[in-house]
Amino acid sequence: MTLLDIGFDADDTLWHCEHLFAETQAELQEILVKHAPEDEVEAKLHATELENVKLFGYGIKGFTLSMVETAVQISHGRVTGDEVHRILMMGKRMLEAPVDLMPGIRDVLEALRGSYRLLLITKGDVLDQTNKIDKSGLGDLFDAIEVVQNKDTGAYRDVFDRNGVRPGSFLMVGNSIPSDVLPVLELGGWGVHIPYEHVAIHERHDADPPHNRFRRLCHIGELPALVEEVRSSP
Repeated sequence: MTLLDIGFDADDTLWHCEHLFAETQAELQEILVKHAPEDEVEAKLHATELENVKLFGYGIKGFTLSMVETAVQISHGRVTGDEVHRILMMGKRMLEAPVDLMPGIRDVLEALRGSYRLLLITKGDVLDQTNKIDKSGLGDLFDAIEVVQNKDTGAYRDVFDRNGVRPGSFLMVGNSIPSDVLPVLELGGWGVHIPYEHVAIHERHDADPPHNRFRRLCHIGELPALVEEVRSSP
């Protein structure tokens, strides 16, 4: 087949990210342990995140607001001003964290960019995602950068239309099956899953898609060989 375009997710595909959420959630549980056990805090935070994503979208700012709301509700309004301030500072610390690239990612992008058009397709807060892209130093390696509010078939179709992408000649790489694989498969492209050790609750998926255009890799360094395999397929 003729493979022309390769899309990349950003968080936990190009660089580490989800560990920041896990570490901050553990700190929130520490703050609220006098009000509720850790598993109750975790469940309430996840439920609040899922509800709030409709209003705030995905990202650190929405996560921080969900932590504050969770603290107020779990404590029945008894959380102190100092504790709320601490939670806000936890969110700021996440926003200011350096970008820690995945091993070998720059080499992979540089190896592919001469032969394929590379697109960075990420979802979340535009300012937050743009800052991470700038700090990563990888932005110049992409032919197009798209920050979307959600990754569903409609969002990918819009990205394809804006960039002249033919779905049948497109391969998407990411750590989330719901966001990076399933919508692209539905549109006729290839979906490549590279698992990450931490998975956000809204990105969890129990079963692999039974699809001949689905692949899983252990790490990003295996991608160039897979791309050659896909390009050589009928």
